[in-house]
Amino acid sequence: MDFSSANNQTVPVEIRRRKNTRYLRLTLGYKNQIIASVPWHCSERSVGKFMEKQKFWLDAQLSKAPPIYTLTEWLNLHPLITASGDVFIVRIEATELCNASYTLDEGGSVLVLRLPDADEASLVKLLRRFAKDTLTCRVAYHAKRFGLSYRAISIRNQSSRWGSCSARRCISLNWRLILLRPELQDYIILHELSHLTEMNHGKGFWKLLDQYDPERIKHEVAIDKVSAELMRVARL
Repeated sequence: MDFSSANNQTVPVEIRRRKNTRYLRLTLGYKNQIIASVPWHCSERSVGKFMEKQKFWLDAQLSKAPPIYTLTEWLNLHPLITASGDVFIVRIEATELCNASYTLDEGGSVLVLRLPDADEASLVKLLRRFAKDTLTCRVAYHAKRFGLSYRAISIRNQSSRWGSCSARRCISLNWRLILLRPELQDYIILHELSHLTEMNHGKGFWKLLDQYDPERIKHEVAIDKVSAELMRVARL
């Protein structure tokens, strides 16, 4: 199912039927697709009629939506990667070796990505590996600072979250954290580490996070400003 916008753009519509949903709701996904959350027995025709009624709102949302970048396009515009509290300039090189690899060059200020195939999928795979290596170390660093322990850490391709922490003390982080500035990357990590002590977002949680990150509010505002754009990077 598609939606035709005011500028004649064809936008895919993803219908999500849910048994506990009573009303139709429209949102914009991170691939700039329209997501229609509807009751279980709602027909496609009913969804189409509802979207026609909401056409003005949908056109407004689509016009404000950030563009979707491939990782290659993003790094051409912003050739910077964060790791271990530092920012590295990214340089991509071709290699005759079979396996992709990364190294630090020029005094440790340049992250060199060596790829046998200069395609988007290979670049994303390599940087996700880099994210796993560096974010795992960064979480361990902050956990040691504050005397915290966790069971496991995973680096994932989450669709809308920067991170999460389960009741089993397992931390999950979005690999796109390496695209954030160092202080914002650390804020997300400290946020999830705070959940090891306070699982919900009650007063105790925010008090604890303020101790870990005294500039917490400033960092939250900055995260909100960049999330919509960064979450759209490398949506293969």
